[in-house]
This record gives sequence, structure tokens and C-alpha cells, in this order.
Amino acid sequence: MKKLVLLLFIIITPSIAISELPEGMVLVPEGEFTMGTDEDNAPDDQHPERKVQVDAFYMDIHEVTNAQFNEFILADGYNKRQFWTKDGWDYIQKERFFFSYPGRIKYRIDKPLGFGENHISTDPDHPVLGVSWYEASAYAKWVGKRLPTEAEWEKAARGTDARLYPWGNEFDFSKLKYFPHHEKLEPVGSYPDGASPFGVMDMAGSLAEWCADNIHGKDTKVVRGGGWNSIRLHLRSIHRVTHPPTYRYYNIGFRCVVDAD
Repeated sequence: MKKLVLLLFIIITPSIAISELPEGMVLVPEGEFTMGTDEDNAPDDQHPERKVQVDAFYMDIHEVTNAQFNEFILADGYNKRQFWTKDGWDYIQKERFFFSYPGRIKYRIDKPLGFGENHISTDPDHPVLGVSWYEASAYAKWVGKRLPTEAEWEKAARGTDARLYPWGNEFDFSKLKYFPHHEKLEPVGSYPDGASPFGVMDMAGSLAEWCADNIHGKDTKVVRGGGWNSIRLHLRSIHRVTHPPTYRYYNIGFRCVVDAD
């Protein structure tokens, strides 16, 4: 009975002792960081610059890959109600054709692909894209993790010195997957020199990423960072946009976090 109670606690409230570094994750320690900006030319939703306290957590070094998301499908986690929010479960009952072939990701994107078609890849080590917030959240719960909050994401990207990009304050084409200079999506972690201060990869370029947060009670979710086809301003670590949780797009993916005790 004690083992059962412990197991249920871990599933409901995933957390790991700081001494037990999970495979494929890095520790972002507890503490304060600078969130947002006071720049006059920045959108209002990036204001103001302020100090934010964040508890310790572990974050995936890499964005979730096609191989990892396929494990979720092949294990039939995609069809298990327990991993979904109520609204997410109701939604995917209507959209079940989206993953109608086990183990094969079939993309349905909300806007015409255009030149983005060249970036869609089912290679196992490439980041999974075109996944809605509902699907990202369900995968995270299935694997015993969760989506990061905005504050967690931004701290992991900026560190504690308020840098504009994960690697520093100067834009550098060589440190990220960015369309004008790199024609194809690449395996996760292909730009190690672009890692954040905590060692998290691809937090600029590659794919923008879903976060856990709702915006002001609306049925919209936050996407942080910029993807392979973003303009340079959107590749800064303070950039944020919102979309409905049903939204799928060819430059949006995700990564997961776990609380650290």
C-alpha cells in the first residue's frame, strides 16, 4: 500500500531530488532572474522588466523529438484519457484522424506550408513539430513531466544576467537554426555553441515552444522563443506570442520540465 501511495504521488506531483539528475535534463537552480524588458520598442506584453523568483526545476536539454513523440503514440498513451485535460480529450476525439496510423506522425497545419514544407521531417532525431498544446501537455504528463511556465522558460534561456539570446547579447547566425542561413531542419542539439547558461539547447531558432501558461484567463496558451522562420526580433529570449491550445504550426514544438525538491 505504501508503494502504491508513493507511486500515485509521483504521478500527480512529479518532482525529483536535486541530487538525482534526470537523464537528458539539466538543473535550473532556485533563485531570482530578470524577466521582460523596459525597451520602448518592445511590445507591451514584454513589459515591464522585473525581478522574478523561480523554484528549482529540471529542464529537457533538447526539444522533444519525433522518436520520443512516436513512443507516446506506439505505447498508446495518445489514446489514454488520463493524460489529457478535459478540453484536450474532447478535442482529440474529433481530430482522431490526425494520428490515424500508429507510429507515423501525420502533420495537419493551420496555415499553408509554402516553403515551410521543406522543414517538415519525421527523422527520429529531429524536433517534433505541428503539435498542439493539448498534445504537448498530454505527452509531458505521459512521460512524468510537465510543460514549463513562462518564467521557467525565460530563466532557462536568459540565465541570471538578463542576456537577450541564450548565448549572450549579440546575434550570431552560427549559434542557431535560422532559415536564411540554414535550409533544412536539423537534429536537436546541432548548435552547442548556442546553448543557454544552464546548457539548454535550441532555445532560439529550431522551433518556438509551448509553455503551460494561460493568458489573463483566456483560452490561449503562450509560445516562447522564435523558430527557424522567425524574424530576428522574435528570436530574442523575451519574445512571446499566444495561440489557442488547438493550434498547430510548422515552427512550434516543445520541451518538458520536472520540479526539483
